Amino acid sequence: MAPRKFFVGGNWKCNGAGDDVKKIVTVLNDAEAPRAPSVKVVVSPPFVFLQQVKGLLRPDFAVAAQNCWVRKGDAFTGEISAEMLVNLQVPWVILGHSERRALLSDQMISLSGKFPRKIVHNLTFVADKVAYALSQGLKVIACIGETLEQREAGTTMEVVAAQTKAIAEKVSDWTNVMLAYESVWAIGTGKVASPAQAEEVHDGLRKWLNTNVTPAVAESIRIIYGGSVNGANCKELAAQPDLDGFLVGGASLKPEFVDIVKSATVKSSSA
Repeated sequence: MAPRKFFVGGNWKCNGAGDDVKKIVTVLNDAEAPRAPSVKVVVSPPFVFLQQVKGLLRPDFAVAAQNCWVRKGDAFTGEISAEMLVNLQVPWVILGHSERRALLSDQMISLSGKFPRKIVHNLTFVADKVAYALSQGLKVIACIGETLEQREAGTTMEVVAAQTKAIAEKVSDWTNVMLAYESVWAIGTGKVASPAQAEEVHDGLRKWLNTNVTPAVAESIRIIYGGSVNGANCKELAAQPDLDGFLVGGASLKPEFVDIVKSATVKSSSA
């Protein structure tokens, strides 16, 4: 089987204005970054900037939306449908990001006692989003991950397995699915999972997929890491065998994002 292609995603979150967008894109366009087939680079600006970024960005980089609705558009104020993204020729979408799970109704699961009905619904809701986006031809970066409390309780693998299981129950073809493991306790905090901690979860996820989906999916699917990735720690993280790239937050707005993209060479040099 061919090696998994390294992936670096830049999640701009709710950041940017006209001039900021142009500056960020200019840095990316001018960068001497590894090109295909070494690495796939996808940046995810806010919805209002998708067309602008898509029009300005170098052709070997792509764009992603930060979310989309769970079904065809209708009376859902403020939502963006998968069909709209397809119409804009936006190929990728991020779904189930921890900030949406925790802050915007898709809450992180709790393993203390039985699943509350609302939390189970939210697991299914994210999985339904993934399935619908795939049905419309989008490629999905599906986020999973544990909070600090869950890590300290020793339930990390139970949490990420439950989140992945919800997706697996809705998806039969994993060709256009990527898992993004987020150590939620590291997002925006400056903390970061150690390379060993990140590899442990990525390896555990691949073993779960091997047992519960298929060995072929476990071998081929890209599992990327998110959680305060920056130019200083990216190479050591990238060297981990089951880590296939990054979903980068704050650093994707800075010139060091190019250094993170270049960390793909760690994989190619060890191949």
